[in-house]
Amino acid sequence: MKKIDSIIVVGGGTAGCIAALILKTKFPQKQIKIVESADVGIVGVGESSTEHWAQFCSFIGINQLDAILHCNGTFKVGVYFENWAKNDFMHHVSLPYSNLLGSYYYNYAYIIATGQSKHKMYSDKMSKNKISLNNFKNLNDSPTNQYHFDTFALNEFLHNECRKRNIEIVIDNLTGATLDEETGDIRSVISNEWEHSADFFIDCTGFARLLLHKTYGIKWKSYARYFPLNSAIAFPTDEMQEYNKYTKSTARKNGWSWTIPTQTRTGNGYVYCDGFIGKDQAHQEMEEAYGQTLEVARSFKFDPGRLEKAWHKNCYAVGLSQSFVEPLEATSIGSVIQQMFCFTHFLPSYDDKSCNNHVNDIFDNIADNVQAHYLVKRDDTPFWKEVKNNLELTPGLKNQLDVWKNRLPIYTDILCPWRIFGAINYIPILYGLDWFDRDKIKSEYDHYGMYETSQNELDEYNNYQNSLFWIGHRDFIKSIKNDNAQ
Repeated sequence: MKKIDSIIVVGGGTAGCIAALILKTKFPQKQIKIVESADVGIVGVGESSTEHWAQFCSFIGINQLDAILHCNGTFKVGVYFENWAKNDFMHHVSLPYSNLLGSYYYNYAYIIATGQSKHKMYSDKMSKNKISLNNFKNLNDSPTNQYHFDTFALNEFLHNECRKRNIEIVIDNLTGATLDEETGDIRSVISNEWEHSADFFIDCTGFARLLLHKTYGIKWKSYARYFPLNSAIAFPTDEMQEYNKYTKSTARKNGWSWTIPTQTRTGNGYVYCDGFIGKDQAHQEMEEAYGQTLEVARSFKFDPGRLEKAWHKNCYAVGLSQSFVEPLEATSIGSVIQQMFCFTHFLPSYDDKSCNNHVNDIFDNIADNVQAHYLVKRDDTPFWKEVKNNLELTPGLKNQLDVWKNRLPIYTDILCPWRIFGAINYIPILYGLDWFDRDKIKSEYDHYGMYETSQNELDEYNNYQNSLFWIGHRDFIKSIKNDNAQ
C-alpha cells in the first residue's frame, strides 16, 4: 500500500473529466488535478451514452437532465438497427419485458416462442419520437436514463463541474514523463516548459496513450481478428425537424453508419473496413446515401483491442487510452465510468492485480456483445459475405452461443462485475438477427406454462402506455428549457 495524496489526470476529454469527478467524489480529501492539451482532440460528431451515465450523475450529485439543459442533449431509449436483418429491430430493455422468474426472462421467451414481431420486444411508443408527460413531473425526473450529447457542449459542462469541485485544470502540451530510478513509478509529467508532480497518474490521453503505452511500453493486445471494421469518418448534418428517440445504426455496403440527434445539429459517422473501401469511397458512399454534400469533420483508423493491463506502477489508463472496440452500442462513456468505479474500489488497498483482471473482464464483456451484432445472415455485398462466412468468434461469445443454441440467455449467464452488458442485452440483438432456434425457445417456455401471465402483463403495460399523453421529443425538450429559464 502507498500513501496517495495527489492524483493527476492526464487528458481533459470526456474520459479525463469523468475520471476526475469520480475520484474527487470518492476521495474528497485528495488533491485532484487535470493536465490537458490546449487541443483536447475530441473524437466524433455527437456522442451517445448507456444507462451508466445515470449512475454517474447520481454518484457525483448532478441532475440527469443537465444533459438536456447544458449539453444540447436529447433523450435516448436504445439503438435502432436498420438494414442489419430482413426486418429492422431495436435494442431496448425495460420492464415488463425484462421481468424475471428467478433468472429466466419469461416475457422475452413468450414473444419468441409465439413468433411475434421483433417490434413486440418493446412498446411501440418507444420507437416513436414522443415523450410522455406522465413520466415527467419536475426537474428531478427524467423519462430515460440514456442520452445523446453534443460532444463539445458535454466537454464544457464537465469542465465546469470539475471547477465547481475545486479540481484544478492546467493547460499544457505534455511530451512525456520522468520516472523514479528506484521504484520505476512516474514522478512527474512534463512539457517543454513545465513539470507536474503527483503520487498517482490517470492516463486519459486517448489514442495517444502517452503514459502506459508510450512511457512504460505496456503492449497493445489487438482483437482485430475478431472485428471486421477498423476505420471511421464523422460528419455533421442539420438539426432534425423531430429528434429520434434512439441512436440509429444503419448497415451499409461496407460497415454501418450512426445517426445521433442533438439540439443544434445531427452527428453522423460511417464505420467501415479499409480492406474493402478507402476514406474517399466511404465519403462518396455517404453522400450518395444522404443525398447531399457532406463535410467530413474527422477521420481516424483504429485497431480494436486493449492494453495488456490497465494499471502499472502508479498509473492507470482509462477510456481510449486503455481500450477501444468500435462505436457500436455507444460503450465509450459507459466503459470509462465502469473502469473508474472499479478502480476506486482497489486504489485504497493498491490491489492492481485484482483491478487489472476486472478491467480486462469489462473489455471482454463489451467485445463479446459488440461482436454478436455481426452474426448476420445478409451476404449481399463482399463485405457482408466475408462477415457472414468468416467471422472468428471471441472465446467468450463462442461459449455463450454454444449454450444459447438450446435455450434463452438467463440472468446468471453473465455476472461480470462492472459490466456494460448482461445476458438480457443479447436477447433483442439475437432475436433481431433471427439467430434463435424458436422451437427450442418454445420448448423451454412450455415448461413454465406462463402464456396467459405473459400476455396479460404485456397487454396491461401497452394499454397503460396508450393511455398516456405524449408530445413530440423536440417540443418536450423546448418545454424543459423554457421552464428552467423562467
